[in-house]
Amino acid sequence: MYGQTRMLLVDRAAAAVARLARVAGLAVRLATRTRMSPGDCYAALATAQFMAAHELIEQAADAVEASGDPDAEVLHISTPAWFGRMTLHDESDEETQR
Repeated sequence: MYGQTRMLLVDRAAAAVARLARVAGLAVRLATRTRMSPGDCYAALATAQFMAAHELIEQAADAVEASGDPDAEVLHISTPAWFGRMTLHDESDEETQR
């Protein structure tokens, strides 16, 4: 049982490394085939961050609407830490955070 779990973990790690290698290969191919300057890459990254933030706001609005509760409201929306941790909406009161 222990050996099977260890092999499963090794197999998953190998699959993750293979996926990472494919993504890195794609990034290298895109970087070498396009004529994007560092400024263009930065603009694309900033645009992607704001597009993800917009999508997060839409998902929160859809979740509130789907709940069917007229008193439901969104208090805090922020992007994940791996994407730059940007707070989009914060109505939390300092008293409620203590």
